[in-house]
Amino acid sequence: PSEAAKKRVNKAKNRYANIVTYDHSRVVLEKLSNDPHSDYINASYLRDYDGSPKAYIATQGNICINAGDFWRMMWQERRCVIVMLTGLIEGHKKKCHQYWPDSTSKYCNLRVTLRKTEVFADYIIRTFVMSQVGQTEERYVYQYHFTVWPDKGVPQYATAVLGLRRKITKDSLPGARPWVIHCSAGVGRTGAFLVIDAMLRQAKKQKTVDIFNYVKAIREDRPHMVQTSEQYVFIHLAVLEA
Repeated sequence: PSEAAKKRVNKAKNRYANIVTYDHSRVVLEKLSNDPHSDYINASYLRDYDGSPKAYIATQGNICINAGDFWRMMWQERRCVIVMLTGLIEGHKKKCHQYWPDSTSKYCNLRVTLRKTEVFADYIIRTFVMSQVGQTEERYVYQYHFTVWPDKGVPQYATAVLGLRRKITKDSLPGARPWVIHCSAGVGRTGAFLVIDAMLRQAKKQKTVDIFNYVKAIREDRPHMVQTSEQYVFIHLAVLEA
């Protein structure tokens, strides 16, 4: 069931009416003292290839009303890696609100500062520092923004996607997982990237992969994961190429 996602007060927090969270796997935010409905965000925990829970967090592209919720989730879940697979605007359509600051901004009780931007051929890495207002603890968050994955389609070659995954893995400190991954709906490109990552880790550990059953399993955690047959084929090509 998706009762929380379909509550009247939460409907506006879903970018797409048909892409909602399941109650059993949704990320539940700690409620704000002045808002009894502030525990909802369109984000889901996804299991790993071996069935262990909370291997990834898949979420939608931000809409302007939930930028604060996104950073609250990052802080609450102690996450430090964001993988962004969409442009802010694609084909004249808004796909994701710019949920990060150009310098410093306050989101609910969190202050987020952009420290560094590094531009590469296929992706941009943004480094943020996040802290609670009035507190001294600072946490670093790294956003890997992949810029060459077309909506509904797939990249021409898997090389760039595999290069991004290698870069994130190489940069990440122990404890960086689960990664927070989003595109626009948080199911198509997000699903494909996540399955590629899971299958390559499975191949390394178990010397085998099971793409079909893994996709089937994560669809029980979030609807429509891996949205198109083209994306499904691309996963196989990427795993083969790796």
